[in-house]
Amino acid sequence: MAPKNACAKYQYVVTPNGPKIVPVNPITLPKDEESPADYNSGGYLHVKLRDSFKDGRYVVIRKLGWGHFSTVWLVNDTQTSRHSALKVVKSASRYAETARDEIKLLRAVQEANPSHPGHKHVVSLLDSFHHCAPEDIHVCLVFEPLGENLLALIERNNKTGIPVALVKIITKQVLLGLQYLHEECDLVHTDIKPENIMIAIPDIEQHIQHELSVSPSPTARKVGVPPKPRAGVAIPRRTGGREKHVHIFDSQPLSSPFTSPITSASSSPTQKSTLHMTQVTIESKGTGKSQTLANSSTGPSGISLLSQMAPQNAASTETVKLEESSNQGPPPIDTNPTSPPPISIKIADLGNATPSKRHFTEDIQTRQYRSPEAILGRSDWTHTADVWSVACVVFELLTAEYLFDPQAQANLFSKDDDHMALIIELLGGFDMELKMGGRYSRELFDSKGQLRHIRNLKPWPLERVMVEKYMWNVEASKAFCEFLLPMLELDWRKRAQAKDLVDHPWLNVEGELFDFTW
Repeated sequence: MAPKNACAKYQYVVTPNGPKIVPVNPITLPKDEESPADYNSGGYLHVKLRDSFKDGRYVVIRKLGWGHFSTVWLVNDTQTSRHSALKVVKSASRYAETARDEIKLLRAVQEANPSHPGHKHVVSLLDSFHHCAPEDIHVCLVFEPLGENLLALIERNNKTGIPVALVKIITKQVLLGLQYLHEECDLVHTDIKPENIMIAIPDIEQHIQHELSVSPSPTARKVGVPPKPRAGVAIPRRTGGREKHVHIFDSQPLSSPFTSPITSASSSPTQKSTLHMTQVTIESKGTGKSQTLANSSTGPSGISLLSQMAPQNAASTETVKLEESSNQGPPPIDTNPTSPPPISIKIADLGNATPSKRHFTEDIQTRQYRSPEAILGRSDWTHTADVWSVACVVFELLTAEYLFDPQAQANLFSKDDDHMALIIELLGGFDMELKMGGRYSRELFDSKGQLRHIRNLKPWPLERVMVEKYMWNVEASKAFCEFLLPMLELDWRKRAQAKDLVDHPWLNVEGELFDFTW
């Protein structure tokens, strides 16, 4: 039987000569915007500039972004003469129901205990209403306008990671926000990741006014909306009549106050603080093999990714390519507790939050931040699932790399197999009772508690990872691990809680200096 060729991709577009179906050219398509196909009935609302909502109260200025459930717009609130972020949810009943649940939850969160120090680190819902469009009804939520998320911060610092002192400040605020959700609201967020942690902008109105005065005008492309696919129909056919089309606007999220990269003499606690690591290559004696750690990939040998990245033996040599960091930049900020922090964050996207003892679903957490109890499919997870995710985020902020990034190999092992192998290599094995209590336990482990599909494991503890891969000195690595490892306790019942961590010594930044610009 001949192998199947990859399916060609086509785009339905409206041209001056009429609608056409043309091959997709990735170069000409805009990046990271919603699909025109999702503007069918049950999907997004077609929003244009200067559109108004709630009897003219909210007037659309530009598109901030989009997600699978909604589009988000910067609006002018004519009633308060301030700006807000308007989230317009898809109209299908499943999305509307989820949005209504989120509204109830957000209102409860907002009112639980406003005096708690973590309250200000959870996003605030300002208003909600239903918008009646010609075809559908859309649930709308109005939020305080916020800056970019932490993923954007990571991407701008993807060679060195974010300065350690700044990571400590961010981490403490995330933990405070989680402490509020866990203790005051009895909620588990279930999807903590950099994309769901937003940067608050001081003097937000002044910043928005300035940005609107200097940023380019919103741009959009007019595209045709293909009909909803029917069984057996791969390419939409013209049925006559006027073709439906939409304007898809380019997202313009609010920028941070400054846009130059963060630099720091202490961006990683190496023994030579005036240098930063750009690449580490490990050469294994006797094999002649070398691996660039940042770009390693899983081979088809049943060996997990972490095993392949670990030094092959104690005699491994490290070739470190370094370059001097620039001494230019703004004066360092003294992170004294008496002065305001240089950054403030808010935990966002509570749409998947759930009570700790009455779970809405057992399928939780984005892959790279997923806890072992969730991988196993257990139903007795609780607040500490969020704490595991925070540990993964902290590592990513510091290194600009995932702590766990499992890969699948066809016919050999799944992402769940590799994920569990990575966890065991980094943290060691865990009790049989914990392994065998989930829906997927038998798929991952055999009757002896051994991984079914990956047998060749090579332990590489976190303290060694920080020293051998990221060039931290031993003292700094040990201090960091004393903070992070309790968050990565394999037994979620014994894992540290947010309240146990907010005052941890590692988070203390008193007297630390670092250069900080956006």
